[in-house]
Amino acid sequence: MRPPSNVDAFEVLCLQAADEGRGEELFGNSIARARSAVAPFILPGEFPSVYLEFPLMGEPFVDVTVLYGGIEPGARIASDAVGDVGPLIDWYSQAREEHDDITFGFELDTKEATLPKAAIHFQPRKNTQLVAPFCELVGEPERAVLYEQTDARMPSGWSLSFFGMFRGRPNSPLRVCGYLSREETTACATDESRLKGVFDTVGFAAYDDAMLAQVRACMAVAQRDVDFQFDVRSDGAMGDTFAIDLRFGIEQPHAVRTSYKTGQARRVLGLFEELGAADERWRSSAGMAFARALPVELDDGSLGRYSFVLMPQWVKVRWRDGVLQPSKLYALGTAGLIDAGNT
Repeated sequence: MRPPSNVDAFEVLCLQAADEGRGEELFGNSIARARSAVAPFILPGEFPSVYLEFPLMGEPFVDVTVLYGGIEPGARIASDAVGDVGPLIDWYSQAREEHDDITFGFELDTKEATLPKAAIHFQPRKNTQLVAPFCELVGEPERAVLYEQTDARMPSGWSLSFFGMFRGRPNSPLRVCGYLSREETTACATDESRLKGVFDTVGFAAYDDAMLAQVRACMAVAQRDVDFQFDVRSDGAMGDTFAIDLRFGIEQPHAVRTSYKTGQARRVLGLFEELGAADERWRSSAGMAFARALPVELDDGSLGRYSFVLMPQWVKVRWRDGVLQPSKLYALGTAGLIDAGNT
């Protein structure tokens, strides 16, 4: 067989995620919309990182984030949900050649029947000189100022790395994000005053003692770097939302079930169930783990192997006005040639 197209590979990953009844339980009726809506965002060339995001309690649905590594110059996305991002893609394609650690992409909310405008994600990491041209091409140059001002006031160990813009949402904040080292995470988990001090320094006031205790409990079970998120309003003030992502640290799909039974996934997801941020459905998500490599014939007639991988990666937990919200699980799908030219 010939290597599948990127869109066909995305279809395979979605079908695997929804197989054995998981689609109805975890995604509700939005998985079909996701397959259709996301297809135009799966560009030729390098297969993107595709994240299926779904809640672990409440009404089931799935959102999809597509993050690009390299993009071929001139690539275009044929979707009404994206707007005119051709100049942005061309700029990113060139910037990526110089800075191979940056990524950008789109988040698609497929919960509703009518697809809203896709949110935009950009990860400049330490290449902050790229923030202004990126935001200019998105048509929201003021967001660059917000990002730079917020980064400048973040305390040591809390530097920003990426951000998201929710276009089409009235008065939407800028979502700023970064990574906490294990040392900083441990310090916040063990020192009652440290996390409060961070919140006060950055101007985040939407917390109480109960929230601080919950955040610290979540950080205490972290075994990897922790992502953190704040929302920044247009006037530069912090919004009322704070979130963290806890990674499972699963390196291979065959290790997923063990992690869910006795390892890090069990510790994290079990805690969220105890806190009331997840119900029992998290147990079903282990079954979507998937890794297959198929022999394919390449253009020159030689043989290669094409792989599909789908793995639960981390869970996000969010507080709004100090109140714990339902958690969301993120499963990463990847695909592509893993070797070529074998005879």
